[in-house]
Amino acid sequence: MPVPDRTEIAGYLGALSARLGAEYAASELAYLQLGAPVLWGVPIAGMIGQVLRQSRCTPKVAAQSIDARARSAISSLPEEWHGKLIAKLSSELGPISEKWSANHVQAVANALARWCRASAVLGREAQPTGTSFHVYATDLRADGVSDRSVSDYLSRIVSGFRVVADPGFHSAGCDHVIARHDALAKIAGRPTKTGAQIVGASTIFDLGVDRMDAARENGPRGLHVARDFRNGLLLSFAAALPQRARALSHLAFGTTVVLLEKPYVHVVLPGRVLKMREAKKRFAGYDKVLINPVLWSALDDYQRSFRPLFDDGSALFPSMVDMGAAITSAQLGRLVGDLTFKHLGVRVSIHRVRDNAATEASEEIQSGGYLAPALIGNKSAATTMDSYDHAQGMRAAREHGARIAGRRSSPTTLRV
Repeated sequence: MPVPDRTEIAGYLGALSARLGAEYAASELAYLQLGAPVLWGVPIAGMIGQVLRQSRCTPKVAAQSIDARARSAISSLPEEWHGKLIAKLSSELGPISEKWSANHVQAVANALARWCRASAVLGREAQPTGTSFHVYATDLRADGVSDRSVSDYLSRIVSGFRVVADPGFHSAGCDHVIARHDALAKIAGRPTKTGAQIVGASTIFDLGVDRMDAARENGPRGLHVARDFRNGLLLSFAAALPQRARALSHLAFGTTVVLLEKPYVHVVLPGRVLKMREAKKRFAGYDKVLINPVLWSALDDYQRSFRPLFDDGSALFPSMVDMGAAITSAQLGRLVGDLTFKHLGVRVSIHRVRDNAATEASEEIQSGGYLAPALIGNKSAATTMDSYDHAQGMRAAREHGARIAGRRSSPTTLRV
């Protein structure tokens, strides 16, 4: 059979829709896509899938950039504060050493806006004091806000007030309230992190491999199989490259991910997607070569057989509903949580995958406690130990589980 091109497929779909309706035509083309890999090869099947998606998908409203979101947050503040806080954005002119990231500007603006609203309701001055901070912190805690978040909010209020109102502002009372809640947060631990979420980075990596193997068995038949392979690749890549969701959302073939000779995978990330001070982002980056034959083979299969079913783009994790777009960092976080909850019974966020990688490295690799900070990109070992030491003996727990499992088949009665 002659190989059809995109114009012929689109014309066929349009003519069929006019005669029999759009729903029937889409179903007919979906069956044609299933046979296309056998008749003409995977690239043609991918092209048919793209034509089908274009007929089904409506144009999406472009999401606001983080710079635009920061400016929107600033607009809720008193007008006389706008200019000084906008000047902190890296998109504005000025010394780069004095700039903040757009994410931080947005967080500071939101914290200041909440503080101004609370001050207005209680009839207080907007200038922070130790007493007003204590009352505000008590109200936040009563609303269920953790001590860690209370400390963060208060710190942002102080730093923002120094920018927009009084550069020389200092209050021993405010510093005392912040330090108190910071100490309480260290005692309480992080409320969003539980010991049950420590399942091991290897377990998450293997779960991703299992999902990809299941997709391989089904073959590149359609978009839903390609989605299953993409989801498995996301889990395995997040475990092998324990970076934040913002960095993972920027992975793309040919630019940030390059397949070298097997088993080498070259990953290059620009500084703008990493978590660091704005002044360092222009000259920093992430440049590593992963030695992982399983991941290399998965990327090779994905690039040749499954990725073309989404669109002609290069994003490693493309969107199912928006052609040509990648999954956003927030969507990546929800997707990893949904996948781990479905298959492991516990919701593990992308940031907790980093915890798992650091914990497993600390326990399984010789001198892993010193290697873990470099693995996950922390600047100091103290930060890593403070945030990621949750396993309480992962190896001992596994050995005990294996011993119990072995004894279950023994005729001797256990006395526990």
